[in-house]
Amino acid sequence: MYFEFLIRFLIGGAVIAGTIWIAEFFDPKLGGIIASIPSATIVSLLILSNAAGDRAAIGFAKGLAIGTLPWFGYIFSVILLTSRIGLLKSLAVGFAIWLLLMPLTLKYSQSF
Repeated sequence: MYFEFLIRFLIGGAVIAGTIWIAEFFDPKLGGIIASIPSATIVSLLILSNAAGDRAAIGFAKGLAIGTLPWFGYIFSVILLTSRIGLLKSLAVGFAIWLLLMPLTLKYSQSF
């Protein structure tokens, strides 16, 4: 069981490290585009389905879809505010926006 967690950790770390490497040495925008490729989602869904079945994978995918709307609020605040207030503050504001939008999104997504 611990070996599986180690493998999951290493896969996730490799995806993140690779994306940051591309952003740092080639082009930050390209790194962002590559980060949006659902590689982590694919790996997560495959591992979850193997561990807990397809129903769990479907629930996970629904959670991803629901979480997308608050995520847009978060990422647009980072894009719009970083040049004005700095990255750390814009991340904090973006996360606060995400925290405010997530319960509303969950409430209105109950039929999904």
